[in-house]
Amino acid sequence: MKVLSVVCARAGSKGLKNKCIEKIGQKMVIEYTIEYSLSLGEDVRTIVSTDINEVIDYCKKNNIEFIDRKMNLCTDESEIEDALADAINKTGSGVEYCSLAYGNVPTRYPHLFQNAFNFLEENKDYDAVISMQNVEKYNPEWMFEYAVDVLPRKKAAHFRRQMLPQKMIHDAHTTIFRVDKFMDKYNSKVDYDSEYQYSMFGDKIKPMINNEVIIDIDTLKDIKIADYFINGGNIK
Repeated sequence: MKVLSVVCARAGSKGLKNKCIEKIGQKMVIEYTIEYSLSLGEDVRTIVSTDINEVIDYCKKNNIEFIDRKMNLCTDESEIEDALADAINKTGSGVEYCSLAYGNVPTRYPHLFQNAFNFLEENKDYDAVISMQNVEKYNPEWMFEYAVDVLPRKKAAHFRRQMLPQKMIHDAHTTIFRVDKFMDKYNSKVDYDSEYQYSMFGDKIKPMINNEVIIDIDTLKDIKIADYFINGGNIK
């Protein structure tokens, strides 16, 4: 077994409560990610890490491996690396890579995982691959401070989209990293907040830029958009 795929979901979301068990069509949001993870091949072992009773029941019913995540790993202050380390320590003996799969991302593309996995196999000097997308029209150059009554005055360095400096953002689809590098950092108790973003996954990280439609569920609007995209639902 080369890869441990950890599907993560916790009940205490402050944005959209219980977002992973919201329904899109006849399925819970997390079912799309679990099915995706299980489809990735014989070299991938899927583990669901969750404290959500409905998800645990689903895993039991369908003979899917899961970890009943402890409460101290499910608080607002808990970090995702704690849940990953917990899963690796309990089930990841001997695996070379770990893949993080968020349970609130129902739009899934196996080729993005495969491309990331192949890259790490062929480039041993890299520690991780993280999928990214161009922010396009949501570029920070065009953003305002939040206000209700009066639009803040703002000077824009670039008014035309074609002139905007390119920026990218993690799309929450693919994160795959070398287990030994991650666990060395984790066990050394490095203060990640004092380092750079995503430093828990390694020192040399490949950004895998893609243009797929990836929907990260955090609001009811996201649910409507995902339903329309996946099932041709009603977007009203």
